[in-house]
Amino acid sequence: MKKIIYIIILLYPFSLNSLEKTKEEKVAKYVIENIQKDYVSCYSFYKVSAESFKKIGKEKNIIEGLEKSADVTLKFNYDLGEVLGFKPESMAKINKEKVDKFTKKAKRNFALLAKEYGLLCRNLVENQKQRIDYWEKEGNKKIK
Repeated sequence: MKKIIYIIILLYPFSLNSLEKTKEEKVAKYVIENIQKDYVSCYSFYKVSAESFKKIGKEKNIIEGLEKSADVTLKFNYDLGEVLGFKPESMAKINKEKVDKFTKKAKRNFALLAKEYGLLCRNLVENQKQRIDYWEKEGNKKIK
């Protein structure tokens, strides 16, 4: 998974905050921004899921798996945030706000939260290329 992020970074070696000149550069920035947002959402989903499962006494190995996935997504979230020029304090605030939002959603209807984010997040952790391809396709449609 790390290889794909580093490939993106290598293909986009200049600052993402600079003015993009080509469609490809704009699409690359769009992909990185959206993948980073996906990581924020998935970190929040895994964090809230782990806490929810702890409260109801689920098996330890399930909780550990969720916590490991939260750690992985948090690391990539910060790695991409750094590439985008975000300060750690800003990223921490965004993460906290998203966790709080997901906590409220989970209290209302955990099953709906799991349906909305479970498969997306699993696929993001297990097959990042699929999500990158998705955002690249979306970026190519949106950016002219």
